[in-house]
Amino acid sequence: MMRLFLIVVSLLAGVTQASEQVTRFGQYQLHYNTFESTFLQPNIASQYGFVRSKGTGLLNVAVTKDVAGETPAPQAAIVTATVTNLIGQRVKLEFTTIEEGNAIYYIAPFTKTNDEILKFSVSAKLNADATPMQVEFQRHVYTD
Repeated sequence: MMRLFLIVVSLLAGVTQASEQVTRFGQYQLHYNTFESTFLQPNIASQYGFVRSKGTGLLNVAVTKDVAGETPAPQAAIVTATVTNLIGQRVKLEFTTIEEGNAIYYIAPFTKTNDEILKFSVSAKLNADATPMQVEFQRHVYTD
């Protein structure tokens, strides 16, 4: 079931309005994207406690590390994020950690309305004392 969830999330990154973005921090990469919660199959959404709704989007975050001659290695991280609308309402996002084999994803739902611009602020740290990797980005979201 986990593999199915990860396949769905991977496929969504290629077909959603907002595709995956990556920001490098030395040997680490912070991957982030948003997608519609309605893209998840009902059983997958239920398994992880996500609500499928036109008014709910999902933020997907992952951290990888360069490994010489190999595919970048997933890294466990402390991930936090906020989403802010244009009138300044800020909400702290709550992440669900999804692990399968070596893959680690952090997924958080957010509320959205039609034709709205949302600003995301994402921070990931490898441990409590590490310097945070931070990105800010915005998405124009729709409910239709």
